Amino acid sequence: MLPLKLHQIRYLVAIAQQGSIRAAARELGVTQAAVTQAARELEAQCEVPLFIRHSSGIGLTPAGRSLLQHAQIIVEQLNSADADMARHRNAEAAVRLSIGVTPWVAQSLLPAVLQAFHRELPNVQLELFEGLSAVALPKLREGALDLLIGRTSGHPQHTDLQSTPVFAYEATVAGRAGHPHGRARTLGQLLDCDWLLNYAPQEEALLLDHLFVQHGYEVPSRRIHLAHSSSLMLELVCRTDMLTFCPWPLLESGGGHGALMPFHLKESFSPHQVGIVRRRHDTLPWAAQRFLDHFFEQVRIGMTSRDPVLRRVFKSVDVLV
Repeated sequence: MLPLKLHQIRYLVAIAQQGSIRAAARELGVTQAAVTQAARELEAQCEVPLFIRHSSGIGLTPAGRSLLQHAQIIVEQLNSADADMARHRNAEAAVRLSIGVTPWVAQSLLPAVLQAFHRELPNVQLELFEGLSAVALPKLREGALDLLIGRTSGHPQHTDLQSTPVFAYEATVAGRAGHPHGRARTLGQLLDCDWLLNYAPQEEALLLDHLFVQHGYEVPSRRIHLAHSSSLMLELVCRTDMLTFCPWPLLESGGGHGALMPFHLKESFSPHQVGIVRRRHDTLPWAAQRFLDHFFEQVRIGMTSRDPVLRRVFKSVDVLV
């Protein structure tokens, strides 16, 4: 068998990702004839059928899928090498990195991550988004985000994204200290209250089902209000008689600690997970990889930290890595 060529490897990956010769050629910026010729040469060199051609496009045989696993690793390594060399060529050039971060991680771990990251890479310009999954996942898919540190549970699984859970936590109903319904022990006793929740509109049905419907209660629709920012939500709930539903670590990490109190209800809520979400087959930009390295270092430090905020946060989560 003749040695495989790098362009054949790249073309195989593109064909598998795009599902057709035409789309693969467009993605690669070459002609359809070039992709077709490379596919034929690859099959001839491997001496086994790799592709299944049908009216709607092209698929892979078992042998093709086996070769694809190796090809994806090779392409990812090549892209990583290209990025490394670009970093050395442009050591002083400004680099932009866009990251979505779930609010309680932003309020607890992110400050130390940013300090360590910028000491190492002062030329990287960060763009940070509040990491609500329904908003962040489309941005991640289209390339507007490089990385998401956010929910990895409670939403449909996507084959084009790769999730690595880092924390598991529970959510709780909460209100201001001294709330007139602070002694309530069931959700049913709180249905006449106004609720201020932080969610993306696409998540509304799932959240309200999780909070009310699965416990046998009708959603008090006219009592539900939406805050598009977690900090706005916390500030208003601390200063009014509105209630909210939020992660335990958010209560322990934000400005609401002490001013915002959990309600001890008989109803229990399914735990959620937060972790790293990235595009499955894309090479992570070198700056994003270094950001993650610093993030995991701060997770390790936080587990034994004497900082009161971090101690409270890490008591309210399970670390999964």
